[in-house]
Amino acid sequence: GSHLGGFVLENLRTKQVQPLPMTDIEAPPSKPTEITDGVPAEHVGLTTSSSRRGFHPPAAKAPEGHKSSGGYARVMVFGGLDGIITTFAVVAAAAGGLGSDVSAHIVLIFGVANLIADGFSMGFGEFISGRTEQDYIKAERKREEWEMDNFPDGEKEEMIEIYEKKGLPRADAVKVVELLSTKPSLFVDIMMVEELGLVGEGDDSKLETFKGAAVMFGSFLVFGAVPLLAYTPGKSGGAVFGISIALTGVTLFILGCLKGKFTSSGILKSGFMMLLNGSIAAGISYGAAALIDVIFGGDPLSDCDN
Repeated sequence: GSHLGGFVLENLRTKQVQPLPMTDIEAPPSKPTEITDGVPAEHVGLTTSSSRRGFHPPAAKAPEGHKSSGGYARVMVFGGLDGIITTFAVVAAAAGGLGSDVSAHIVLIFGVANLIADGFSMGFGEFISGRTEQDYIKAERKREEWEMDNFPDGEKEEMIEIYEKKGLPRADAVKVVELLSTKPSLFVDIMMVEELGLVGEGDDSKLETFKGAAVMFGSFLVFGAVPLLAYTPGKSGGAVFGISIALTGVTLFILGCLKGKFTSSGILKSGFMMLLNGSIAAGISYGAAALIDVIFGGDPLSDCDN
């Protein structure tokens, strides 16, 4: 036995192991990698066994087509629409009650005064509403955190019931809630959305709220001044009133299109809806002023002089 072992060992020391010849093995032809839907072609159709061997193909993701309008864009469009409709209502009222040849001086006095006062009111209202919303979210979040700290089982049961109403089996809902409850802050975040419909922590700074108010005020002034532009040269008459109508209509349509772009509600549809809204508001203002003039009669400006 020992002689046989020595013989084998000696042969291993003196003989070289020859590698297998590779001439009979053909390598697969190389070709450029083709990409299909973000996944290399050679990865498409891999079986589950491939994943078990440690290969995990990259997951295909849908393109993110969400629009980020931002809070300031919403405020700008809203302020602009309100400003231009309100100011044109004043212009239409002057034309309806005093006639289309009403003095440009009169139109500008009432128009600019209304523009500044309403603009300030809208901006201040935006600031107050923003702070009120943030304070409300903050208070509700503190309450939810207190409930989670003192009544965790009750809060988890509420969350389970919410998921059950959404169609999740109770066993699965329990698993999800138990997992979420290990992260109390995340649990409260989801509870705020699912139970109260509130997003955020209510920690926006006063500076951010002030910026929103400033955007509202500026947008109201800029777009609200459009109906008055035709009267700035100091002329009046039916032609000037017509120019004011045209400028207002075009601007309303553009603002409506912007609103449609941000809300994905149809750009042209939104533009025409805003144009219709402004036309109805102006028509009501014009008609009301004309009706008042018929009822009370006389020249209101001459009455003021007396």
